[in-house]
Amino acid sequence: MLELFVEALAIGAGVVAAIGAGTGVAGWLVVRKLRRSRIIERTKDRGILAARAYAPDRLTREPARLILELKRSSHATHAALNEAVTQGRPVGELPRAAAEIDRAAASLENLLRAADREPNRTLKQEWTDDLGAQARALDELSADLRRCLLNTSRSIDTLQLEQATTRLRTEISAMATWRDTYGNRQGR
Repeated sequence: MLELFVEALAIGAGVVAAIGAGTGVAGWLVVRKLRRSRIIERTKDRGILAARAYAPDRLTREPARLILELKRSSHATHAALNEAVTQGRPVGELPRAAAEIDRAAASLENLLRAADREPNRTLKQEWTDDLGAQARALDELSADLRRCLLNTSRSIDTLQLEQATTRLRTEISAMATWRDTYGNRQGR
């Protein structure tokens, strides 16, 4: 009986050790994957930027706020371009212009991050003000691109509406002519 108990205890310990080792390896792989995940890194970066954008110190708040505005503007531009392409509207060279704006925004973001790390408050203030003017100009360029897409869509929508109206009027006229010509014969 004692041998049976010792044997069951040894088998149970082996099973628990195997499960523990498997769980440990799986946990290690998950943690390793999460640490290397770009999605987690971007989310963490966005969270830190959002927190810094509400900091009480203007010199801490301003670079983070400018970076977030650049990212929002870029996202809005790409969403507008994707919508235009999905709807089959002409976009011309606007995707290339958006890519150039994105490259300029990425460069400006790197400069804003460098300005944020600047220890001299006076230099940091000057640098942030200069980069802020550039960020606003870049944001305005991005808004102009979206405005152009909107104006293009309006003109195309107006043309499509006019074509649909003409088609509908033609169909109504044809149906009225048919009714006047053949519709009265059915009553005879």
